[in-house]
Amino acid sequence: MLFTFLISIVSSLFITYFIIPLFKKKSWVSIPNERTSHRGIIPVGGSIGFIAVTSISFLLNKDYSILFFLIMAIIGFIDDLKNLGTKFRLIVQSAIGIIYCTIIFNESVFSSLIFNENLWFLKIFFIAFMAFSFVSLINFTNFADGLDGLLTGSMIIIFSAAAYLVDKNFIPLIGGLIGFLILNWHPAKVFMGDSGSYFLGALYCSAILLSYSWINCIALVIIGSPIYADTLICVVRRYLKNQNVLRPHKLHLFQRLNQSGLNHWQVSSIYMSSIFLLAMSFILGNILTLIISAVLVFLFGIYLDRNVALPFSN
Repeated sequence: MLFTFLISIVSSLFITYFIIPLFKKKSWVSIPNERTSHRGIIPVGGSIGFIAVTSISFLLNKDYSILFFLIMAIIGFIDDLKNLGTKFRLIVQSAIGIIYCTIIFNESVFSSLIFNENLWFLKIFFIAFMAFSFVSLINFTNFADGLDGLLTGSMIIIFSAAAYLVDKNFIPLIGGLIGFLILNWHPAKVFMGDSGSYFLGALYCSAILLSYSWINCIALVIIGSPIYADTLICVVRRYLKNQNVLRPHKLHLFQRLNQSGLNHWQVSSIYMSSIFLLAMSFILGNILTLIISAVLVFLFGIYLDRNVALPFSN
């Protein structure tokens, strides 16, 4: 497994390094605007490296569920280049989510809630909820990809916890993300784009749904909460202010912290440290320790929101 991990790091770094000039030549790049937080013209869609090593590993282990996530990555890559439109993306994500969640339902934590096979309507309800969660996490993951190294670094820690709690098959993904992070850390030379965030969001949701127990399921949700709660709270606040929650903006806490003067790497390190604290609180402690740590992280987030970040505004 160590050899696979090291090969994943090197392969992802190698692939990402060599696609940067290619993507620049083809103008597959992100250009700074009033809604972005970067400077310079940066290649987008650099997630091909870690997607490739992860997919090969899953297929070699005969886990063909990765094909669903590859479809999501392809949709994301096309969206990076041509902007497919919100409605089309949501329709495709929902269709894939329903099919995937229907297939894995009997292996998911929700199957334990079905005590009678005649309660088919309850099964339909749970599948619908799982699919909704699938689509939500994909898009929330995409929203969280806003600063150099933020999503990549956070996901390295989240999937490290998932590899320990759920499935060791995530180890090649962790290696692939580390290889990508070398070029994605501030100042970023490449972005993962929608292809990478869709892929990671789908895999994170699968890790949650396929947890061995409800305790592990809840733990994985809480461990990822620093970046996902930021997005959820931002969506709610924007909705209450009658804003279009699907339009690009710079109102996430991590964006407002950056605007207040903190560097990309400083903000990313704050989130990564918070996620690491939550992961270790559960792995070395228990669910109660994790909840206490989560409350402390949440209070720290409130402090940052009110005393450090730029005010939340239109």
